[in-house]
Amino acid sequence: MVSSRLRGLTALALLSPFIVACQPPGGHVAAVATGHFTAGHRFPVVMITWCGEEPPRQIDLLGEEQRRHLVATRAFEGDSIEVDLSAPGEDWRIVDDDGRAVYRMGPDSPQEEYLLGVGTAEAEPGEETEHDIAVLRFTTEALASEQGVYASVSREGEAEYTDPGAFPPAC
Repeated sequence: MVSSRLRGLTALALLSPFIVACQPPGGHVAAVATGHFTAGHRFPVVMITWCGEEPPRQIDLLGEEQRRHLVATRAFEGDSIEVDLSAPGEDWRIVDDDGRAVYRMGPDSPQEEYLLGVGTAEAEPGEETEHDIAVLRFTTEALASEQGVYASVSREGEAEYTDPGAFPPAC
C-alpha cells in the first residue's frame, strides 16, 4: 500500500512541471480613474501586470462599433507596464480588425462599454485573440465619476474600484 502511494506521488511530482507549464499565465489589469469630467471623453491609462514569463503582445479594445488592437513593437521586461490607451506611444502599433493602421483613438460615447483584453500572443487581423493575461470591462463615464483604480475582479472582466495601494493583487 505504501509503495502504491509512493508511485502516485512520484508520478504527480514528475507531472508537476507539465501541469504548471500548461497553466495560463494570468495577470491583472486596471484603468486609472481620474474622477474628472474630461475622463469621459478619452481612453484611460491602464496598468497591466502579468504572472507568467510572457509579457503582453496584444491589447484589444473592443466596443460596439470600434475594434482596436494594440500590438507590441518590442518585448517588455519585468512584470508590469502602464499604457495610455489614447496615446500609447511607439511601443505599440494600433490597427483595426482589417489590419489597417489607426492613428487616433477615442471613445464613441462616455456610456459605451468597452472590453479591454490583454494577451501574450499576437493574432492576425480579424482573428480572435486569447486574453490570457486579463480582461476589463469599463465605460469612460464610470472612470469620470470616481477617482482611483478600476480593477478587474473576474476572468469575465467585471471590475470595481480599489485602493491604488492594493493594486495589483498577488498572482
